[in-house]
Amino acid sequence: MQAFDLQAAGKRYSQSEGPVRRLTVKGKKLHLLVPDVVREDVAVRSAAEKLTHNSEKEDYIQELKTLATDLQFDPVIHLMHLSGIEAEIQTIPSDELIMNVCDGSDIDGVPGPSVAAYLEAQNYPNVVGCDSLFINNTLTKNGMKELFRQNLVSTPPGFALTKDSDLAKLIDDWGMVYPLFIKVSDSYGSVGIDDSSVCHDFEQVQTKCAELFKEFENLTVEEYIDGQEYSVLVSGNCRDESQNVIVYPPAERAFNKDLPRFKRFISYVRNWDEAQYAHVYEAVEDPNDFAALQDLSRRAYAAVSGNAYGRVDIRKRDVSGKFYVLEVNASCGLGKGSSSEFILKLAGQTTQDFFQILLSSALKPLTEAPSMQGSFGNITAEPDSAVALESEQKDTVSPLQQPVLPAEVEQKIAKLIRNPSLAVVPNPVVHVVCAAVLTDPEAYIPDPEGKLAVSYGKDVEYVSELESIFRSLYYDPIVHVYNVDDVQETLKTLSKEEDLIFNACLGNDGLQVAKWIEEIGFQHTIGLNARFFTESHDRQLMREGLSKSRLSVAAAVVTRQGQDLEELATALTQKNISVPVYLKPSIRKPALHDSGQKISTEEELKSTIASLPAGEDWLIEQFVEGSQYMVLVAGDARDPCADLIVFPPVRVQHGGTSREKDSPNGILGVVRKLSMISIGKNAKSPNSAERLVSHDSYIAMKHPDDLMLQMDLQDLARRAFVAVHGSCYGLVSIIDREDGGGLTVVGVSGDVRFGDQKSGKIMKLAGQNTETLFSWLLKRPVKA
Repeated sequence: MQAFDLQAAGKRYSQSEGPVRRLTVKGKKLHLLVPDVVREDVAVRSAAEKLTHNSEKEDYIQELKTLATDLQFDPVIHLMHLSGIEAEIQTIPSDELIMNVCDGSDIDGVPGPSVAAYLEAQNYPNVVGCDSLFINNTLTKNGMKELFRQNLVSTPPGFALTKDSDLAKLIDDWGMVYPLFIKVSDSYGSVGIDDSSVCHDFEQVQTKCAELFKEFENLTVEEYIDGQEYSVLVSGNCRDESQNVIVYPPAERAFNKDLPRFKRFISYVRNWDEAQYAHVYEAVEDPNDFAALQDLSRRAYAAVSGNAYGRVDIRKRDVSGKFYVLEVNASCGLGKGSSSEFILKLAGQTTQDFFQILLSSALKPLTEAPSMQGSFGNITAEPDSAVALESEQKDTVSPLQQPVLPAEVEQKIAKLIRNPSLAVVPNPVVHVVCAAVLTDPEAYIPDPEGKLAVSYGKDVEYVSELESIFRSLYYDPIVHVYNVDDVQETLKTLSKEEDLIFNACLGNDGLQVAKWIEEIGFQHTIGLNARFFTESHDRQLMREGLSKSRLSVAAAVVTRQGQDLEELATALTQKNISVPVYLKPSIRKPALHDSGQKISTEEELKSTIASLPAGEDWLIEQFVEGSQYMVLVAGDARDPCADLIVFPPVRVQHGGTSREKDSPNGILGVVRKLSMISIGKNAKSPNSAERLVSHDSYIAMKHPDDLMLQMDLQDLARRAFVAVHGSCYGLVSIIDREDGGGLTVVGVSGDVRFGDQKSGKIMKLAGQNTETLFSWLLKRPVKA
């Protein structure tokens, strides 16, 4: 065997470098690699880490042996030391089954990643346990935070700190909000955490960091998440498409209410000496929290390239309800007294069942005999030729095709993972319906024979954004393009009971698709309902709905080409409307040049009305001066029992051309790139460059003086969304009037696009992202 490089074993693999092994077994021995007790003569950096590792070690080893025996394996215990890894592992025949539960960090004097790395370097094929990629990715809290950020997994704001760091500058640069939480980046078992870990000012942070730097070199400083704490067990290899990833029911670590508010976390003492007093584990009863915790845990597990098993620790901020991943624990504690034991009980399983699932996923035979390469192709495990030849002489069936586990065990495993409380991946499918766009807008001509369809195409940029979002949430999107594909016939072929449909079309296209979806009766859908599409596009209907709900809207009268001007003047006088006014179509237009304009004089109003398209109703609306705000709302307003999320409002600061500043639409203007939806060349329209560029900026309301106004805006937005029967999501535009008239609703729009569009910017200012919203929406359509 080749020499083992201990230093190389400590490196953190990139995601593409990680090994994925296909496992086979030819014997019944189960070799258990367990860290031995840390002896007195072994140099360690922390006495607390030494006590943590040595705690109840003999009982743990005996429990492992019992589990192996109950599963009809012959257990062989290998007590591992850093100085003897190579020699100990070389005593194990290469074709026998190994279970590696070494959970040290190497730098603490206890073997961990070095054991997994040596097994991989020597191509041991039959290994159950976390591999070096997963272990090294979770070895430091700072490293995990970076991976979480890269993969858009919510985690508390925080940074890495060393003795040489400028602490005050880092706190200021990161915009940290007190209280802060200080912990050791590369330790475990709550080592270094006590009541002083929660710091309410800079002096406390300095004191705690100085204390920890006496023993440790790398710290993590993050915002303290004041709220509930949860643990979620996950198993399976997220990098191997042939395996299921199983997310177990979440468990709340419910702290003793007698503990002061800022002591409701796991300190070293509360973890090891006062655990029974400090907290108990409870089931998560809220179905929304249950689903959100499972989804976030799966994403966190994938972000750190999880395999075998691990535990995800999460906290929920009380004031916002947002979940934050603290860390993922590879090779987490199993057995008596652990959080994993309680989580398994919630799923109606035992630790023995869990071991059975782990081993069975490893022992499934391969279907392709010529090659046993993993999905990344850099570790192989070819069958021993002599054994394979002997087996072929005895039986015509290849040894790789023969069942490794007895049929009754396979049946038991199948029953275990059908448990409805488990979230089992591979990925479900979502059917996404998108609108087509004209590939050559100026080529549009009336085409009664329907040949125009050839000039339609896919909005590649938007479709790619949607596909990326769904794949990041581990859904497989199948895209259907309206006006290109026969969407109506496609919908008819899908199952209305089982298939999940997302209507991503906007405008009239979206309305038509919504009608088809509702006619067929799909049970699981995401997207605007037909009524919301109608009311958010018909300004008269929208105004009626808002007024019935006693919401303030700008005064308006209806006009059209050819209306008697004296009659119009009387109507305007009765409503106390005078120039300047907004003139806008009653049915909202998709293009900016057809969406209305500000009228400054009576003569301009008369001439503009005379040139209106024949047969169309237009609104003359009171011009309202003031500060404009936009609020994003998500949820289903038709269901009185459903949750609605109202995101923090943003103030709109207009820029660019005067035409843009005077747009009567606010958010009701263009939310799609106009080049994608124009249907012809209009000589009166501004040049496309002007129409395509938005100079508006969005400012978060963070000043304390804005708090009451923010609450009023959020409440008003929620009521407006309900008034027009909102569903899925919508943008509410509100003006705080300069004339003292209070808050006026300009409109509610369901034509929402994310990415770099307005909604995406609003979510970013709220500290959220599109994946977060879609993750929540994906849980809403599925009925219990």
